[in-house]
Amino acid sequence: MHNVLITGCSSGLGRALANKFESSGHEVMRHNGSKHYDLSNTQDIKKMCQEAKERKINVLINNAAIVCPNTLFSEYDENLIYKMISVNLSAPIILSNLLFDSLTNIININSMVGLEVKAPRTLYSATKWGLRGFSNSLKKENNNIKILDVYPTNIKTTPDRQNAMELNFVVESIYQSFI
Repeated sequence: MHNVLITGCSSGLGRALANKFESSGHEVMRHNGSKHYDLSNTQDIKKMCQEAKERKINVLINNAAIVCPNTLFSEYDENLIYKMISVNLSAPIILSNLLFDSLTNIININSMVGLEVKAPRTLYSATKWGLRGFSNSLKKENNNIKILDVYPTNIKTTPDRQNAMELNFVVESIYQSFI
């Protein structure tokens, strides 16, 4: 069994992944986006990694993200730009770097906009393309860590979401790919 750190577990896919890993016998350290660890703050990320090392985390699931606000780029303010880049791109890279020596697996939850751009998702797309580039490059330089990239599209994380993939199907697919 593995010791797993999952970011972004307060709801949706992250919570469902945490529940799946726990019910399958893995120890899970959940990051719930609480005040405890702010993924836009490097010092908080370092504190999270210290706790993860104490808990002997060997699997990192980079799930946390600020989702696309469906806003034109010209309407973004610098605070949102900074926060999206920090949470969606910098945090997964820093977490992977600080935990690198103890990891056997990294699962990067990306998005279809990491493969295909859509308007108005300019900044979200930029962060997801960056995550894709990071992950693909890391695979080329490292053979010791299994790296899995997941590119979901709309997931039915709330009952009212239409034309979406079933949450349990997505979770089971990710878990089976991990195994």
